[in-house]
Parts: sequence; structure tokens; C-alpha cells
Amino acid sequence: MKKLALLIGMTLAASSAQAAPIYVAGTAPSCGTCTFGTHLAAGANGSVAGLGGSGINAAAGTALDGQRTYIYDQAGWVDGTVVRGDADFAMMVWDVGQPLDTVRLYTHQDHYNEAYSNFIAQDMMEYSVWGSNDNITFTLLSDVISYVPGPNVNSPTYTFFGTEPSFIYRLGSAEFGTLNAYTRDYTFGAAYQYYGIRSSSISLDYCLPLTQGASGGAGCIDADPEIDAVAFNRGPITVPEPLSLLLVGTGLLGVAVRRRRRS
Repeated sequence: MKKLALLIGMTLAASSAQAAPIYVAGTAPSCGTCTFGTHLAAGANGSVAGLGGSGINAAAGTALDGQRTYIYDQAGWVDGTVVRGDADFAMMVWDVGQPLDTVRLYTHQDHYNEAYSNFIAQDMMEYSVWGSNDNITFTLLSDVISYVPGPNVNSPTYTFFGTEPSFIYRLGSAEFGTLNAYTRDYTFGAAYQYYGIRSSSISLDYCLPLTQGASGGAGCIDADPEIDAVAFNRGPITVPEPLSLLLVGTGLLGVAVRRRRRS
């Protein structure tokens, strides 16, 4: 009983004092309470393509189906807010239908093997998350800003600006496995009806110049955040109990890693 009490105490300490994401070696469990927002097609009140846009369409991004939506982002955005009409506005936009505070990104890995050989950004961490309640002004909620190699090629860690993910599932989703590698859950301090996804700072920092398909200006050929789907929930997504116990060790390790903000 003492050992069980200690284990429970350690679990609570890990969850309350967590200063870094918990990385899970396996897949994200299905979320029965989640709703999938509507991915808005390109348009005046929808998604904005940036330097490319062949990946923006209404069919992709609304359902968890292995299809993808993406853009080639524009370099130069800064922390804070972006507003429709701004020169640097590029965003894949989802309408949740009601304000919700938890987001699960189901990534789409079309360069999975390449990402393993160069984990700095690639498909794994090329996402920043933005929130809005009027579909006009979007506030930056979370961004990936730095990279720390792990003991193995497939176990790096990252630091974030803003809200950090609560869980990052290295092997993707229960539905599609590594096609969704590095699926992640975020719970924000406020709820939003509209969420935007665009490239992360680390992806822009390590990108290759965009040499084709550009409509002018500077861009990155691999700063093209690709999303299978985005799911939303009211409050954190429940983790099944067996997985919760397995996470105790990684949660305690996460406590030791302090979040860093861009200077």
C-alpha cells in the first residue's frame, strides 16, 4: 500500500509540476469525447495559402482519414497576433463551432524517413498553433523554438514558446500509426472557436529556400505544415489508466526540463 501511495503521489506531482511535454513512445489513444473542427477552404473568411496553397482544400483536414492539408508559409512573422489582411498572414483555419480549449494535432508525415535522419524540424515539429474568436485576429498560442537531440535518433525533445503540449506521441495515432507521428495534445488557458495552424519558428529557421511554386517573397520549401486532422475537446483529453501508469517515469523526467521562451 505504501508503494501504491508513493506511486500515486509521484503521478500527481508529475502532472501538477510538469514543465515540459510528456513524450510517449507509443500511439495516441482514440479520443471518444473529441470533435473534429471544419477545415475552412481558402477564401476571404477561410484559410490563407501563403506562398503556396495547392494543399488547401475543404475535403482534407476535417476528418481523420489519412489525407492532408498544407501551405508553404511565409517567413517573417513575429510573436503576438496576426490579422487578416496583414502582409505576413498565412493560416490553415479550423472552425470548431464553439469555443474549446484542448487541441489535438494529427500530423501528416510524407517525409517520415527523411525526418528521422534530420529531426530538427521536418514534418515532426513544423507547427505553430493560433487561436481566434472572431476569425479575423489570431493570437499565437504555441510555437516550437528549439531542439535537443536525444540518446536515440527517434527521441529528441523540443522547447516551446507559449503553451507546451501536454503529450507528444512519437508513434502517432491509434488509427494511422506513424503517418501521424508526433501527434500532440495541447490544453490552452482560454477557449477559442477558430484555430489556425501555420509553420513553426524552428521549421522556418532550418528551412530550405522555396524555389518553385512561389507567388513572390521569401519562403521555405519544407516549412509546409501538413495536417491530417485537428481534434478539439473541452478540457484535457483523458489518458487510459494503463497508459497513465506507464507515463509516470517520463512525467517525472519532464519536471526536470524547464520551459524556455524566445528572448
